Amino acid sequence: MVTLTGVAAGLGVILVMLVYLLLTRKPLWSTAGLTAADHAAMKQMSLWKAASPWLALTFFAVLVNAPFLPFFDLTFKTWAMPLEIIPGAPEKVRLFWQAYFWILVSTLVTLPLFKPSRSQLTVSLQKWLKRAPRPMLASAIFFAIAFLINHSGKGLDWTLANPQNNIVVILAEASTQAFGRFYPFVAPFLGLLGGFVSGSEASSIAMFTNLHLSIAEKIGAVGLIIAAASGIGGGLASVISPAKLQNASAAIDRIGEESAVLRVTFVISMVITTVAALMTLLWAF
Repeated sequence: MVTLTGVAAGLGVILVMLVYLLLTRKPLWSTAGLTAADHAAMKQMSLWKAASPWLALTFFAVLVNAPFLPFFDLTFKTWAMPLEIIPGAPEKVRLFWQAYFWILVSTLVTLPLFKPSRSQLTVSLQKWLKRAPRPMLASAIFFAIAFLINHSGKGLDWTLANPQNNIVVILAEASTQAFGRFYPFVAPFLGLLGGFVSGSEASSIAMFTNLHLSIAEKIGAVGLIIAAASGIGGGLASVISPAKLQNASAAIDRIGEESAVLRVTFVISMVITTVAALMTLLWAF
């Protein structure tokens, strides 16, 4: 798999937005819509200081994924941390490679720059304890469902004696009959649906990847392209997922405005998913 796709895609979006602003002759920096509180915040904190956690996260992401550095092999392979749930098929945790681990590291590393007071740390912790459990539980449930789907029909020895007892096989055959060679067009929308319900691109990928690969083999398509397109749909679901919108609204103290945002982002997500679906249909064969 290609590493650093998120970093590359983010840089691509920034460049496209810059070109758009230049072509439309709109200012790259404007304070026209800022309130008095916004201006007060700007005086207290520079842009570079505010962006420091994201810059640190980008740095660490490059550090553990760049193929010309030794840290990818170290964190991804040497320190894979296999956890054997199913005999003979260990799950590799890869704690020190996961982005969530480096989000925590970036937060702790840059925290001294903000010099938070004890009361601010207490309020932040309280909000985190209130907001974090629901999306974490939703993701955990969907990962568990994906685990059950992938291993359904297996006996006590974790072997699949009859493939027709496996949910992935059944869904793959039904989808092949229903969509045939048009399935690559459907896959991104399935990813969008999974991400919308779970609020997580990762759980959407976990749930549908085996299904995509199985169907791709049946219709003679490139499974990696179909699975990747489904991941794009799962990522786009972040802008319409109730869990993500609720968390974002709470983070900026705009609770209650989720519906107004959803009316705009729903159209955007559907348009981009449709484009990805068409590209997948063209490239999957």
